[in-house]
Amino acid sequence: MSLLPSKKKRAVKNRSKEFAMLQEERQNLLSSSKDFFMREAYKTLRTNVNFSLTEDITGGKLIAVTSALQGEGKSFTAVNLAISYAQTDCRVLLVDCDLRRPKLSRLLRVSAATGLSNVLVSPALLSESIKPSGVEKLDVILSGDIPPNPSELLGSARMERFLAAVKENYDYIILDTPPVCMVTDAAVLASRVDGVLFVVMAGKSERPAVIQAVDQLNYAQAKLLGFVLNGVDLEKSGYGYKKYRYKKYKKYSYRSGYGYGYGYGHSAPQSLEDERGLND
Repeated sequence: MSLLPSKKKRAVKNRSKEFAMLQEERQNLLSSSKDFFMREAYKTLRTNVNFSLTEDITGGKLIAVTSALQGEGKSFTAVNLAISYAQTDCRVLLVDCDLRRPKLSRLLRVSAATGLSNVLVSPALLSESIKPSGVEKLDVILSGDIPPNPSELLGSARMERFLAAVKENYDYIILDTPPVCMVTDAAVLASRVDGVLFVVMAGKSERPAVIQAVDQLNYAQAKLLGFVLNGVDLEKSGYGYKKYRYKKYKKYSYRSGYGYGYGYGHSAPQSLEDERGLND
């Protein structure tokens, strides 16, 4: 569906690799980046998504962004796609549906006392959970408190009602979901959205993981809009310098927070209200 150029890398000393990657992604958000190729790539992605969505959608369009494994750029892609839509004067809501390892708060430098998990427990909190992103026309709902049962929350009738409510006020709702191969959360949401974008990282994503993830999405009867190939070196891929005078632009493990304990797996209960009656 689209090729996204590799992000400009800057040396970062005495910082963790994760923080360095976060800083790099912040520098390449469309709201601040002047990278011509990055901006054009997201215009192309936005156009292709619009062509792939059916015309009979009522209200705002629900688009989930996912990947097979961690670190393949799904959150970065979700944010930039949301910004790209907002720059066309559309009303856009970006929702962090990764209730286990949320990232949007750090990526956008937005904080909130409540978020999606809190709204699903207490729907009256919706209005106060919607926060400005710092980009005109783009609002964000963060993940909220980490719940003990993310999959059940995302698969509940309350989630369905939440999506129906936000569709009335926004043209596009972009959902940043967890990796498909790690937990069932993304597959749970896949059948409730108008389309799913699947992010693949050039040189990193593993073919067996991608195949497994796509099989899971197909089993969930998701509408797969297409693949986004992230981190492409335009020069090496034949789009580069000489012809156009352009400048060069994990294994299945329970480590790194993707298994039992904290992270993608069984999360520790936090101070949420009793979640009984989710299907009320």
